Parts: sequence; structure tokens; C-alpha cells
Amino acid sequence: MKAQEALAAPAASSLLLRHYAMLESASEEMLRAARCGDWDSVCRLEAACTVVIAKLRSLAQEQPLAVHEQRERLRILCAIVENDAAIRRIAQPVPGVIDFAPRACGAAGVTLH
Repeated sequence: MKAQEALAAPAASSLLLRHYAMLESASEEMLRAARCGDWDSVCRLEAACTVVIAKLRSLAQEQPLAVHEQRERLRILCAIVENDAAIRRIAQPVPGVIDFAPRACGAAGVTLH
């Protein structure tokens, strides 16, 4: 039985890491949508993330990540936090700050925040 558990552990950990990667991908899509002003898509993706996060929590309790996967998890979490911060800056601009960042959806010009 222990041999079967040992074989199953990497698969479960990989599944857990894939869920983290799905969250990262969704956060990138959310950022693209926010840059284009597509707030309906941002909300839809946020709701989808809630489902993935619930599954991720369940998987993490069943089988935590292996030590060698922790670095990738940390990289993913940092990327998600950075994307979230960028979305928040777009959604809640600070008055008097000029954003010269190019828009991914092709809109030109300077945006005052």
C-alpha cells in the first residue's frame, strides 16, 4: 500500500501545482480585461477563481506540495499578488497620478489616475 501512496503523491502534488497555475492564468486574464475596461469579464473570472481556490484548499489538505515545488508555488503567488495590485490600481486610481503604461487592448493616450 505504501508503494501506491508514494506513486500517488507526486500526481496529487502536480495537480495542486496545476491549480496554482490556473489561478495565475486567470489573474493574467483579469489584468488584461481590467486594462481594456472589461469589468464584466473581471468579475466573471474572479468568480471562477473562487471555485479553483476552494478546490486548491481541499487538495492542499489531502496532499501538500513537495519541497521542490514550493519555489514554483511562491513564484506563482507573487505573480498573482502583482496582478491583483495592478488591477486594484486600475479600478481604484490614486488622484493626481499619471499612468503612461501602454494599454494592451490598443487604446492610445495617457490616462490620468
